[in-house]
Amino acid sequence: MGIFDRIAAKATPYEDDAEYETYDQYSDENYYEDETEVAPLHSIPSMPEVARIVTVWVSDFKDVKDFATEYRQGLPVILNLSDATNDDRKRIVDFALGLVFGLEGAFSRISEDVFLLTPHSVKLDAMGTDEPHNFG
Repeated sequence: MGIFDRIAAKATPYEDDAEYETYDQYSDENYYEDETEVAPLHSIPSMPEVARIVTVWVSDFKDVKDFATEYRQGLPVILNLSDATNDDRKRIVDFALGLVFGLEGAFSRISEDVFLLTPHSVKLDAMGTDEPHNFG
């Protein structure tokens, strides 16, 4: 045996026939005794959760803080101005429009003296002739 034969013998991988004999046998048994079933995933559309809607009766401009604080916290506000004078009503509506515009919400007239202020996170579907003024 020459030097090349010894190098070729060392370079050739050694195969053990006994090792491969066990792989020819197949088993029908499950290797895992307690397989847990996987529940299918269902996509759930994300909807903002509105826990409550605030209704405020404002009769004077100095009471705008009552609904502004609630609206800034992300709550829809129904603003009733039936007890306000005409001058105060205009000032309150101007303030409410500025508040809604600044927070990119929606402003809707429900009736002559009632308005709905909807935050940006709440989608409003209008089904009538008067659509909300969206500022977002």
